[in-house]
Amino acid sequence: MLVDGDKVVTRKTFRGTHGGDFLGIPATGKPVSVGVIDVVRYENGQIVEHWNQVDMFGLTQQMGVIPS
Repeated sequence: MLVDGDKVVTRKTFRGTHGGDFLGIPATGKPVSVGVIDVVRYENGQIVEHWNQVDMFGLTQQMGVIPS
């Protein structure tokens, strides 16, 4: 986590099993992990803007949609 002025940046990894339809991709039962970076800007104690980056290429590759 990084804080700079009114912005907070976090990097995280979510892990799980592809057990149901996801973006039209049928369940594969494969373990998956996806990296995410979030940037949030606060104003008067409330979130007023949010940006994120999700490694969708890596995630779909793990589900077998895109060859590795």
